[in-house]
Amino acid sequence: MNPRNRLLRMFTAIFLIAVCLPTGTALAEPEDSSTGIPFAGDTTSLSAINDQLDAATARVLEIESEATALRAESVALEERLAVTSERIRIQRQELEQAESRLVEARDRYEQRIVVVYKQGSVNPVSLLLSAESISDLFARASLLSRIAEEDGRVLSDLTRATADARYQASALDDLQAQDIELRRIQQARIKSLDQMLAEQETLIAQLTEDARAALLAARAQDAETRRQWKDSSIPGGVTIERAEAIVLPDRIFLCSAYMPRTYRTTGQPFSAVCSWYGNEFDGRPTASGQIFNEDDFTCASKTLPFGTVLALTRGAKRIIVVVNDRGPFVTGRDLDLSKAAAAALGFSGVVTVQAEIVVPEQ
Repeated sequence: MNPRNRLLRMFTAIFLIAVCLPTGTALAEPEDSSTGIPFAGDTTSLSAINDQLDAATARVLEIESEATALRAESVALEERLAVTSERIRIQRQELEQAESRLVEARDRYEQRIVVVYKQGSVNPVSLLLSAESISDLFARASLLSRIAEEDGRVLSDLTRATADARYQASALDDLQAQDIELRRIQQARIKSLDQMLAEQETLIAQLTEDARAALLAARAQDAETRRQWKDSSIPGGVTIERAEAIVLPDRIFLCSAYMPRTYRTTGQPFSAVCSWYGNEFDGRPTASGQIFNEDDFTCASKTLPFGTVLALTRGAKRIIVVVNDRGPFVTGRDLDLSKAAAAALGFSGVVTVQAEIVVPEQ
């Protein structure tokens, strides 16, 4: 089965378990989860519940899960589009300033050429040989030195200004290409969402009252989960302490101090190409509903359920992060780490890390 479809079916199963539990029954909470983050559990065996549903009900709830995922991606994309648009605006200003500096440097260079060569080319040998005394020779040599130094300076200024203008123009082109791609992805998501909702509307007409109640309960559960995510946000400016966590039996990882301290592996290791984000995104809502805090150990994933806990290893550095956002929307990348998480792993660009899904030990 396609990994994305498998994850979506698992997510559907989580919805169904939540709405089908008898009154007063609750899912077991992981230890130390006082922050209210709705951690994703080990759900590899939960999709079997779909076999108990009739086809129409199963498909309606599957669409609900897929639509929820698409809406979350749209939220993340809107935030990236907003940031990219602001970056484009600032980059246009940088380009205008660079082009202005280039014009000034070119004018200085042309003026210098006119001053030095308007009487014809200066022959340094002839100028020195025509000196009438030793002191005159030194004076002429000094003059030639100053001319050469001035020529070198204005040429250097022009070279730097040209390189700067080219760089700023290239950076603007890159940002505009990112904007076009993000908008293309967003339009595709919206189109898919519209198609899903149209299919779901047709199927809902076939559902029993119990199945419709289950759908409404699933939607209420999603709204409650998003509220929990929002309530678990850590305000900017609050110091997030670090602590050591154990992935059983004995591996030590660095985590945010509010996170659980003991985890067990689910046996799902993988390599992940990681980038990072922060700065302009700090304080903005993530796709889960939690407010992004660049100083926390979090990450964005295209497919992993919100609340999935990842143990990341890069060389001797090990950290625990939790998935709370969607992304990265760049081909070939798997995770977008928060600024703090990337710093803890010792990188500032794009790297490959070893990752595994872990769950809080109960």
